[in-house]
Amino acid sequence: MIYLDHNSTTNLLEEAKNAMLLALAKPFNPSAIHGLGREGKKIIEQARKQVAGLSGIINHFRDYYITFTSSGTEANNLIISNFNNGEVFVSAIEHASILAHVKFGNNIQIISVDENGMVNPEDLKEKLSKSAAEKKLVSIIFANNETGVIQDIKQITKIAHDFGALVHSDCVQAFGKIPVDLVDLDLDFATISAHKIGGPVGSGALISKAIHHLVPHIIGGGQEKGLRSGTENVAATAGFGVAAEIANRELESRYNHLKGLRDYLEKEIAKIFPKIKIVNQQSERLPNTSLIINLGKKSETQIIAFDLKNIAISSGAACSSGKIGSSKTLEAMGFSEEERDSAIRISLGYTTTKQDIDKFLRIYREINS
Repeated sequence: MIYLDHNSTTNLLEEAKNAMLLALAKPFNPSAIHGLGREGKKIIEQARKQVAGLSGIINHFRDYYITFTSSGTEANNLIISNFNNGEVFVSAIEHASILAHVKFGNNIQIISVDENGMVNPEDLKEKLSKSAAEKKLVSIIFANNETGVIQDIKQITKIAHDFGALVHSDCVQAFGKIPVDLVDLDLDFATISAHKIGGPVGSGALISKAIHHLVPHIIGGGQEKGLRSGTENVAATAGFGVAAEIANRELESRYNHLKGLRDYLEKEIAKIFPKIKIVNQQSERLPNTSLIINLGKKSETQIIAFDLKNIAISSGAACSSGKIGSSKTLEAMGFSEEERDSAIRISLGYTTTKQDIDKFLRIYREINS
C-alpha cells in the first residue's frame, strides 16, 4: 500500500523500534532504586535530552520540564485542565483535544481566523483586554493538522504576555517537520507527540517552563516530578527519544525532500484538473501537507476509491474514531459546506517517494475521469 496519511501517523523508524525492543527486554521500572530501576531511569532521562534537542531547549534544560504522557491528546488535556479556574482563549481551528473542551465548560473563548486560517490578532487582543480573570491561557496550534498552515506563534505569544496571559501551543504537527525553538518563541507550554516523527504511538509530552507549577490530573506515585503518575513507559519513551534525535539531525534534509514532493504533487494536479483548489497554497505551510478540494466529489467516496487501489489518504477532518465529518477548520475559514465535504488531505512522510506520488496522480486521474 502507498501510504499518504503521515499527519495521522508516520512510519516507525527502525532505530526507534530497536531502542524499544532493547527496553522491552528487561523489567524496567524507573521508580525502583535497584540497578534495573536506575537503568530504566537513565533511558528516560536520555530521551528527555533527545526531545530537548529537537525543541530548542537543550541549552536551557534546567529551565523547562518535559513531562512524558501517553499522547499529545493527554498533554493537551493536562494543560487545559490546569486553567479550569481561569479563562482560556483558543483558536477556531484547534485540534479536537483542545476545541472539544468548549462543550464542558463556559470559561473558553474562541479566537477567529481569517480566510487563510491565520489567527486574528485583533480579535485576540480585544478578548484578552476584556478579561478580568487572574489566570489566563492562550492556546494556539502551531501548524494545522488539516491545512498545514503555520501560525505566527511569536507574535501571538507577545500579545498574550502583554495582557498577562500564559501561552500554550499544540506543536504536534510542527515538531520534527519545521524548526520548533521554544526558547525563541517564548512559549510557556508546548505539546508534542512521538508518532508524528517516527516514534511509537502511545508517547507524547507536555513541555513547560519550570517556573510554572501545574496540578496533575493523574494521581498516584508521583512520577514525572509529580505531574503524571504511573509507571513510566520506558520502551515507548526510548523510541520517542531516538526518533527526536534522528528528526533533529535530518530536519533540513527531510524538509527539502517533503517540500519537493509536495510541490511536484500540487503542480501536476493543477495540470490535470485546473479547477481543483489547493487550500492555502500560497500560505506558509508544513512541507508535507496538501488539502485538496474537488467540488462534486465527496471526501468519503474519494477515500474509498483510493483505498480500493491500495492508497491511504484521509479527509480534512479524519481525527476522531474513523469518522469522516465536515471540517471545522474549513468552516472557520469560510469554506462552503460543499467545499468542506469534498476535501481530501494528502500528507507525506520521510518514506514517501516520487514513484508514490506518480501512482497517486495516475489513480487520481482515473477516479475523476
